[in-house]
Amino acid sequence: MAAEPALLAIRSLAIGYPDATPPVEALNGVDLDLAAGRRLGIVGESGAGKSQLALAIPGLLPPGARVSGTIRFRGEEILGSPPARLRALRGAAIGFVFQDPQAALTPHLKVGTQLIEALRAHESIGVAAARERARRLLERVQVPDAARRLGQYPHELSGGLRQRVVIAMALIASPALLIADEPTTALDVTVEADILALFRALTMELGTALLLISHDLAVVGSLCDDIAVLYAGRVVESGAARAVLGAPAHPYTHALAAATPALEASADAPLAAIPGSAPRPGETFPGCAFAPRCPRRIARCTSERPLLGPGPGGTQVACHRPLGGNR
Repeated sequence: MAAEPALLAIRSLAIGYPDATPPVEALNGVDLDLAAGRRLGIVGESGAGKSQLALAIPGLLPPGARVSGTIRFRGEEILGSPPARLRALRGAAIGFVFQDPQAALTPHLKVGTQLIEALRAHESIGVAAARERARRLLERVQVPDAARRLGQYPHELSGGLRQRVVIAMALIASPALLIADEPTTALDVTVEADILALFRALTMELGTALLLISHDLAVVGSLCDDIAVLYAGRVVESGAARAVLGAPAHPYTHALAAATPALEASADAPLAAIPGSAPRPGETFPGCAFAPRCPRRIARCTSERPLLGPGPGGTQVACHRPLGGNR
């Protein structure tokens, strides 16, 4: 029996902005697979290309973007699909949770109005029935006193409650894929933990696949089954979350893990930092983009770009001299 295709399969995805000054290469040759019901975390520093990847899937990139490669969803090529087709997918099969819930909600419309409009856009349902569904949606995402919240404006809610409303809107049509782009960045640590727990519960309850974008390895590791680490628009390491975090093979992944504060560390303990800085927009390298910051670099690193291949810990790694390996 043939293996079931991945819910989401991305191959050779490249995103560039040739009209920018200087021209920007946001992604270059990204391959990813996400199976139905799985949770995949995309992690990396600012400018790595994480949000560009997330926006490319449902067709939300700005007009100046030049995109190549393939994005297959449920076996169907969706990259370059007509706008109407992508809008239909975003509503019915792909949900999107944006980083800033305040910006994602219409400020002059009540929460209930926005949820009701979204529900009625996807199915034939009366206003009263839609309002009841909206109330149940808010309860599902653990919004207290849901009936009263329907009559409030976004600015009357806390940041955590606004994010729960955005999640409810993304789940309106029970999508097969939920994309969350830095969904906890603007929240305090307590609310962040609640939102992550909510994502875990919802994906398990609904069987929804999750693509989580984050700069925080700890956040991704606490929630996701699999991890892909992006650096300068390329995947440098990927695999099962436990394998990647348990024994990072790429020096960049290792450095990210070392820079994550440990709960048991004292409050005044110095934080580890990655030396140097990420490449500037438009900056290119003949070899490995991480080489200028890498303590393990050799001459080959500055002249030959490493390809993604089997790593020593069962992960995939793009490195000429991975940790734990003999290359």
